[in-house]
Amino acid sequence: MPVLRASQFAIAFDFARSEAAPVRGPDGVLATSSANQPRFDHDTAGKPRGLLVTGGAEPGGGDRTAFDPLMLPAALTEGEDLNAREATVYHAFVPLSADIEDASAEVFEAAIVRRAFYTRDAARLIDTLLRSAGRHVMIGAHAGFAENRDGFARYRGKRWLLPVGLGVDGAALTSAPAKPLITSGAQLVTP
Repeated sequence: MPVLRASQFAIAFDFARSEAAPVRGPDGVLATSSANQPRFDHDTAGKPRGLLVTGGAEPGGGDRTAFDPLMLPAALTEGEDLNAREATVYHAFVPLSADIEDASAEVFEAAIVRRAFYTRDAARLIDTLLRSAGRHVMIGAHAGFAENRDGFARYRGKRWLLPVGLGVDGAALTSAPAKPLITSGAQLVTP
């Protein structure tokens, strides 16, 4: 899965926000980002903390992000065979409820929630995940369902929690190894 840097954000995403909003910049100083500019948050030392998504002060003023499905391999977005569009989406995220404003790098790392989702519509799932208020540290997808290892998928040396929506004793139901059951194209998404 290729890595997209913050400076390349506009290549893969459409972003909108109708109002200015605060963000800590790469210099560690709190500033105001103008309307329709994504906010890539940093800590006071200037270390990146991800794409900051919040609701707005006024109705409709919050961050809205739309992923360009052309950034995904054609096999994940085209064709009638839903099985050919099977993908695992990885999402590393720190909810706004986490108290990390002046936290150390270790505390911030511990606050990251890493989740993996099985889907047959990766672009729509990415859009859905990016609507969550918080700091989006990483989001990506690859073709196929990652192997379920006791409720987790492994990616880049980390454990990513799989949803517990369809399962028994915390393990997803499968029809074969690494083949989770998804009926009628339903999406496994945890609230």
